[in-house]
Parts: sequence; C-alpha cells; structure tokens
Amino acid sequence: MQQIKTMEPAQVGEVCRIGRQNFTHPWSEQDYMEHLKDDDRIYLVAECEGDVAGSCVFWCSFETADLCNVTVDEKYRRRGLAEALLREAFERCLDKGVEQVLLEVRESNVAAIGLYEKLGFAVISRRRGYYRDPQEDALIMQKHL
Repeated sequence: MQQIKTMEPAQVGEVCRIGRQNFTHPWSEQDYMEHLKDDDRIYLVAECEGDVAGSCVFWCSFETADLCNVTVDEKYRRRGLAEALLREAFERCLDKGVEQVLLEVRESNVAAIGLYEKLGFAVISRRRGYYRDPQEDALIMQKHL
C-alpha cells in the first residue's frame, strides 16, 4: 500500500539516495532542507511498505508552479508512484491558486515525457544544451490546472 505525504526532514537522506540513483546532478540534503518548510514549496514523498519510495518537489509562484523533480526508487517503479505524487501535487497547487505547471525534461527521457503527456502536459518550447553530463536539450512542458 502506498501513501503520499508531506516530506519530513528525517526523510531527506532517503530522498537524496533515490535522487542519486536517477539524476546526474542530484540535489543535496542541504538543497532540500533550505526550503523544506517554505509555504510556496510542495515537497512530497511516496511511502510504500514503510519505505520512502519516491518524491517530488514543486516551487509555486503566484499562478505558476515549477516541477523541480520527481523520482522513484528503482525497486518501486511501475507501480504508479510518480503519477500518484504528481496528482497529489496538482491538488496542492490548486489550493495555492496555481493555474499552470511548467517543467523541463531531457528530450531522451521518453518514459517521463509519456507520463507527463498522460497527465495533460504539452511541449511548448525547447532549451538547447540545458542539461550536461551528457549535454542534451530540454523540452519545456506545460499543463493548465
């Protein structure tokens, strides 16, 4: 059984471990802790079988939220956790008056792009050379809530 909850400081170490599995340049514990309790941020974790199984972070500014990252532990993939995290975050965004969500995604990340499209995102732009290690373009995607 899975639960989506607000991230707690004690979970940041596990969130960072999962980030290191998935990102070339993952956030540090300090990156998370600096803004964990800010009112304009949404930090969520997915718990599965008592473990931190995934997380997502949104930064909200007036009517726009930026999806900063979403990640799921390798052993909990293909269970709908990323989708559950994002859907809960969308609800929390609406509570903050957010009208649209923006994100950047590596153009080669076909699985993520497929999930985002399933959730109503559309490509609106491209940022050339946005990512490094390896260098790659980012697709800018937008969803209206």
